[in-house]
Amino acid sequence: MKHHLWLLVFLLFSGTAFADAGSTHDLLAKGTEWETPAYTYDSGKEGPTVVIIGGMHGNEPAGAAAAAQIRHWPVLTGKLIVIPRANQKALSARQRRIPDFPTASSDLNRNFPKTGEPNEARTVLAKAIWAFVTELKPDWVIDLHEGFAINRQNSKSVGSSILCNPDKSTRMHFEHAIAVVNASINDPAKLFILKDENLTVNGSLVRASMQRLGAVGAIFETTYEGQPLPVRIRQHRLMVHRVLKNLGMIENGPDQLVFRGEAEKTQYIAVFQDSGVGGNGPGAIREKLDSAKGKFSTRIIGGAEIRNGILTEFDAVIFPGGSGSKQAAALGEAGREEVREFIKSGGAYVGVCAGCYLACENFSWGLKILDAKTLSSKWKRGRATLDLEFAESIFSSLNLDSRDASVVYVNGPVMGPANSDAIPDYETVALFKSETAENGSPKGIQIDSPAILRGGFGKGRVVGISPHPEQTEGLRDVLPQLLDWALETSH
Repeated sequence: MKHHLWLLVFLLFSGTAFADAGSTHDLLAKGTEWETPAYTYDSGKEGPTVVIIGGMHGNEPAGAAAAAQIRHWPVLTGKLIVIPRANQKALSARQRRIPDFPTASSDLNRNFPKTGEPNEARTVLAKAIWAFVTELKPDWVIDLHEGFAINRQNSKSVGSSILCNPDKSTRMHFEHAIAVVNASINDPAKLFILKDENLTVNGSLVRASMQRLGAVGAIFETTYEGQPLPVRIRQHRLMVHRVLKNLGMIENGPDQLVFRGEAEKTQYIAVFQDSGVGGNGPGAIREKLDSAKGKFSTRIIGGAEIRNGILTEFDAVIFPGGSGSKQAAALGEAGREEVREFIKSGGAYVGVCAGCYLACENFSWGLKILDAKTLSSKWKRGRATLDLEFAESIFSSLNLDSRDASVVYVNGPVMGPANSDAIPDYETVALFKSETAENGSPKGIQIDSPAILRGGFGKGRVVGISPHPEQTEGLRDVLPQLLDWALETSH
């Protein structure tokens, strides 16, 4: 580390680097409530230093998620530095500004040195980030954001655009980024545009980096209204990938999310979060699995990634609650076949509520990987807390205190055997012992029907869960334990 005036500030606000999955890991604003990690991947070879930052604004999750994925990309030349979740508190609160903070300084991306003013950032977090970035002397700084609307349709928003102020030598990189992301978009009204005038806001990290550090700067803006999160995450990945590829820094593809050489004992779990996924399930699932450090590592994926064959990188895929038919539509016929082939080849599948509907045998749009069918066309049975009884033969493997439990239920499938010759019979893990039957749904069919079941498909295993143990106190360990069972034969 070079010694200059920023060193003191850097030492005050960052932590000691340590090894982490092929990179070094610094804690910015270490020991404060603003603490956030930064990851450096140094190739050891001459090349550009590129900083990618996400999560400046807490209501713009796609940039943070994309940066968290990009940080795993190994580099061939130069250095790649990623700050995935710059504004941890705002992201956790899902609001743009820092919660419970004075309004004048609550927007993190207005707290960096302003044009014509002293070279000073405001607030503990902005000072820590600015000290860290200044020390790096980056050649490029790219900040991942989201607008509320598509700029082509609403000029008040900069959504679906790249904001930059390039010279002739760098403009082509952004033009290429626009071209590659637009190639993934079918609707002309949703295409990205390049806005190569200086629209970066005064007080933003990108403007400060361009003016104070001489970096090439850009803000990549996706659009959060009306577009699924995985689509936006992938759009960010596509654009960043094109720039890094142009710079000769990487060789992996934009949809490569797992690098197994980093942690061989880790099980990589894909969590589907495209159209048809709703509620708190995906977050609850990822939080629980990621908390078992070193055992599971989750990635958000969507239909496009699955159609492009991404499941071969993973050990298991989880489809959460929402709408089974809409999840099927987001996958498309090709995506559904990719999921089936993944399981046939030894992959693991866990479907919760809508994901369980998706696994069933009796829907034209279904995966047909579980020898179960729904017992009624009336799916909207209501929301309730229902009683469960776990099977005696399986109970001991789930580390529960009792075979009886209560579980959150929200319109999950009521199932029975499909008796398909093409699918092995399922094994019942738990039965419903009470029911809800609202909106004209038939009464009496839910009690003693399977609430949780599991079975084989090809060389793989499938778990179907009608209720929501991942959102039920006392049952949150059930899903990872069933996932362990499904992973026993994983490829």
